[in-house]
Amino acid sequence: MRLYFMRHAQAMNVGDWGGADAARPLTDEGRSRAAQAAAGLARINPGIEAIISSPYARAYETALITGRALGLAVTTSDALLPGFSLASLDVALAMRPDVGGVLFVGHEPDMSGVVNALAGNASKDDVTMKKGSCAFIQSPFDVEGGASMEELVGKCSLVWVRTWRQLAALRAE
Repeated sequence: MRLYFMRHAQAMNVGDWGGADAARPLTDEGRSRAAQAAAGLARINPGIEAIISSPYARAYETALITGRALGLAVTTSDALLPGFSLASLDVALAMRPDVGGVLFVGHEPDMSGVVNALAGNASKDDVTMKKGSCAFIQSPFDVEGGASMEELVGKCSLVWVRTWRQLAALRAE
């Protein structure tokens, strides 16, 4: 199974946003960067077959931009709300057991924590997911294999991590 983890793009600052945190949107620059990153991701065609996003506005908006570039619909899951963990990943994956490549769009520090755990990184800080970045983890098992994400800790391979700038550069090659 191919697992992709994307942190939402640049959102409005908490202090500048007067509404609920869940509704905090991307900035214009965040939307532009997300579109550039999505175009690069589409160019390398990594085999993403489904997108599951946190329902928070900034993550969902990032997922929609990416979905448009990849020609995919976006499903939301409360499992990807802040506090996302390996157990939450099991819940989210259960939504799409029919696919081999899933992109999860969510928040920090959760995205980095899950990526580091699956890759077996000794320090939870080995990989830091910056805004708009994406990581690709290759799992040795399909969801149908019945393995929980806890069981896969350290058995997965971190294939790559790319910032939004690195993804954007792919669109021009």
